[in-house]
Amino acid sequence: MRKILLPLLLILGGCQKYELSVSEQSIDERYLSSTYIGTPDPRKEHPPTGQKLIIDWSIPSDILAQNPCLALHLIYWDYTEETLYYPVYYQRGYQVYSLLDCDYEKKQGIITYKAEIFTDQGDVYREWKHQLWVPLIHLESDQVPNPDNTQETPES
Repeated sequence: MRKILLPLLLILGGCQKYELSVSEQSIDERYLSSTYIGTPDPRKEHPPTGQKLIIDWSIPSDILAQNPCLALHLIYWDYTEETLYYPVYYQRGYQVYSLLDCDYEKKQGIITYKAEIFTDQGDVYREWKHQLWVPLIHLESDQVPNPDNTQETPES
């Protein structure tokens, strides 16, 4: 039984899985190693605050030949949006996006995000969405509904 099981595991373990994934990490005083091991660290007085997104991918060589690009779409808590583009040079790799300190305070953090790998033809090869991802809806100021549902009449 073991003679059959070992080669089967080696064959199945060698199969390539092509994917795109994103993980999120909060940055605060717990991010510093010195917090856990009790060593002196001048950064403890003003520890970093923010968020990091780690995007990693594994793509086949035929997609790599099409000059793929990674697009990271971000929506922040201040309701601003940003899209960042990173060229993909290798079949396997990762990209880290950090929103730290002053930028983190200004934007109030990241609400949601979506990552895409697309080819030079514009075709999306892989996509990864945060569970709360929805495109932000922009309203013009004259289209904002009245929360009281009452008609405002101009004063005479």
